[in-house]
Amino acid sequence: MSKVITDKKLITELLTRGVEKIYPSYAELEKKLLSGERLRLYCGYDPTGPSLHVGNAISINKLGQFQSLGHEVIFLIGDFTST
Repeated sequence: MSKVITDKKLITELLTRGVEKIYPSYAELEKKLLSGERLRLYCGYDPTGPSLHVGNAISINKLGQFQSLGHEVIFLIGDFTST
């Protein structure tokens, strides 16, 4: 497993570029990222459509940025609503 990167400049870019709002807060997430703790993030995708669309690229790209800093990323594909 790769080492978690805690570079303040990289974390600031991650939290500001292409980001509208952070819940519960920017300060809390920044503190976690700077602590060096490995975070586990996931994003779920619904396979009811025939393919992913451009909008999915935003979350996939952001998760990739977290992964490049050493965090664990999970892509969750649900099938409950698919036919």
